[in-house]
Amino acid sequence: MLKIVWYQLVKSYVKIGLFFLMKKITVYGKENIPKKGAVLFIPNHQNGLVDAILVPTTNARNTHFLTRAAVFKNEKIATIFDSLNMLPVYRVRDGLNTIQKNLAIFEKCFEILKQKKGLEIFAEGEHHIERRIIPLKKGFARIILGTLQKYPDLEIQIIPVGINFDAHLAYPCSTTIYYGEPIKANDYINVKNPDLKFSELISVVSNAMKKLTLHVDAIENYDAIISKLEANGIDYLNPSTANDLLKNIDKLPESTTKKQQPTNWFYPLQLVAKINSIVPLLIWKKLQAGITDILFTNTIRFALITTLFPFIYLLQSAVIYYFFTINYALIYIVFSVALGIISTKTTPIPQ
Repeated sequence: MLKIVWYQLVKSYVKIGLFFLMKKITVYGKENIPKKGAVLFIPNHQNGLVDAILVPTTNARNTHFLTRAAVFKNEKIATIFDSLNMLPVYRVRDGLNTIQKNLAIFEKCFEILKQKKGLEIFAEGEHHIERRIIPLKKGFARIILGTLQKYPDLEIQIIPVGINFDAHLAYPCSTTIYYGEPIKANDYINVKNPDLKFSELISVVSNAMKKLTLHVDAIENYDAIISKLEANGIDYLNPSTANDLLKNIDKLPESTTKKQQPTNWFYPLQLVAKINSIVPLLIWKKLQAGITDILFTNTIRFALITTLFPFIYLLQSAVIYYFFTINYALIYIVFSVALGIISTKTTPIPQ
């Protein structure tokens, strides 16, 4: 019970952090998520840890999710992650005994599904910035097979998920999360004589995901295709219209007149927000320069938004309280939160 309360508290705080990270989060297809039973969420993966937390915070299911083992190296941090339903998944680069470690994690996944909870797996196996679904790995199918071999009467539903960003690395970007129609995994797994390539299941799930996000299949012409789509005003947040535009790309003009950036009437308030946040912003700039994997840009932003920024605001309010009164300190806190909301929700994405 205590763990459930802790999980819900952290989930609520994470949602607040996402509110201040994203300009807008819009969710579609929540009616496709079964209210009960074992569920496997399979989202695409284009924005680091942000992808991992968007799914559990935009649906009501108690969801566990697999994440790279590297973040579990510190025992204290590993304990916290474990309390938040995070499970480590090991790769060859993590050491020679990774297979044995993964077998233990797979056993945990079997039990999670047996308990009819939710499990989130990035079947692409890695994050990437390309607007496409890369070939899915077999890990999720092996977990389904292992679960059904152990619990043959269990029904497992797969929910394909499309996570779409208008700009992966920009602040503040917007996102849409599309939950697709459930796929009954049992229909594609022969427990007694399994296809260990899982060809049909992987194909069905991959095709479902390709409808929930823009999928550019012609990787050799990827940059040219993206440039042409953007020149013709593609809406990355709407996968249906985005994929329709892609289908007709040969009929599209090479370039169009670039839309003029609308007047940013909120710029004065955004500037005040930056001045008020000068200390954490300077720290962010220093950290940003050292990011080696650009897809962790928003992950680091999120970490600072949920830790450093509120700490600095509280510290500054304490200084105000010391020199003035508690009323002024409280007014400053409210002022800072209001500026943060205005800044996040009105700052235009750089063109």
